This record gives sequence, C-alpha cells and structure tokens, in this order.
Amino acid sequence: MGEGLACSGGLVRDGACARDIPSQPSAGVPAPQCRQRVVGQVNRITQIAVLGAFAFVLMYLEVPLPTFPVYLKYEPGDIPALIAAFALGPVSGIAVEVVKAVLINMFRSGGVGGPFGIFMNLLAGVSLVAVAGSYYKVEHTKAGAVKSLIFGVGAMTVVMIVANILLTPIFYGIPRDTVVGLILPALLPFNLIKGLTSSILAYLVYKRVRVPLYELITDHAAW
Repeated sequence: MGEGLACSGGLVRDGACARDIPSQPSAGVPAPQCRQRVVGQVNRITQIAVLGAFAFVLMYLEVPLPTFPVYLKYEPGDIPALIAAFALGPVSGIAVEVVKAVLINMFRSGGVGGPFGIFMNLLAGVSLVAVAGSYYKVEHTKAGAVKSLIFGVGAMTVVMIVANILLTPIFYGIPRDTVVGLILPALLPFNLIKGLTSSILAYLVYKRVRVPLYELITDHAAW
C-alpha cells in the first residue's frame, strides 16, 4: 500500500505512527547541544562587537612619546583585540581589529591620517593579533602567552617597517630614502614600544577577564 498504512496523524512505519517517531537533530547533534552552540556563537559575536567598540574608544587615549615625531603616538586600541585573540582565538582578535577600523572610518577618519592611516593601523593590529593568537592557540600556557606576545610584537614591527618603506612614499609622497632613514631612530623603536606596552597591558587584563569570558561563551568546545 505504498509507503505505509494511514493512521490518525500520519503514516504507519514498522508498526508505529510517524508522528510517534522522534525527530532526529541534523548531523547527529543532540538538540540541547545545538542550542548551546548557537547561544555560544551569539555570545561570541556580541563580545567581538563590544571589544571592537571598546578598542575604538581606546584610540582616543593618545600618548605622545618623547623623541619621536609628533605623528607617532601610542594608543592602546590593540589591547581588546589581543584579549579576544587569547580568549576566543586569532580570528576573533582579527575581527575586533576590523570592527575598530570600521568605526574609525565612520567616526574618526581624519584623526588617524585618513584611509591610509586606518589601513596602516589595521595592518599593525592584525599582524600583532594574528601571530600572537595563533601561537597561543598552539602553546596554551603562561609561557606560551609570553612567547606569543613576543612573536606578535616582532611580526608587527617587521610588517610595519616593510609597509612604511613600500607604501608611505606612494601615499604621502615622502622620498623612500627618507623613510628608510627613519627606521632606526623612529619606526623600529616606536613599533617595539607600542607592541610591548599593549602586550603587557593585555596580558595583565586577560588574567582577570578570562574566566568571565569563558563562562559567557557557553560553547566551550570551540575553545
């Protein structure tokens, strides 16, 4: 008789109404676990957005550094991204940097040198966060955290020196020889100071917020 015998509310299969056969969650994942993961992902996105907004606010805390050109100022905007990279993974840290860059472009583009300044700030943050977060994911210990920050600062410093040599003459019209002459007195020490300061502050803050972040994420399997 086709697929099965009719019964009230459904078909009969193997002696039972189809309505009485419990539906199976997709991909064999229990429904409560699916809901938990959805909530965890929503919380993760919310945290990225909040940390990105906080990073944008921290951009206003500019600190001039003696002996450096006036346009080289320290701002702690990378700290929330580093915390996100440690707590949620390198992709989340990069996402925080992107949110910060979007907000800068919307509300404070002129304060960081226009589109080129925003790009360079994003490039510095992403290189720091991506390397630090990736290494910490491999060596998830206190020693690993220190190493990851050192590697991240080193990567950021190299990337920014190369980027300045290649791009600054194009966008600002400064002779490349002039940019190269700024490596030792300005570019190298500034990026080291900026990266190390943000890394130390992020490490100290992360120790205090790690547990609340972990509990809020809910989807611990993603850690």
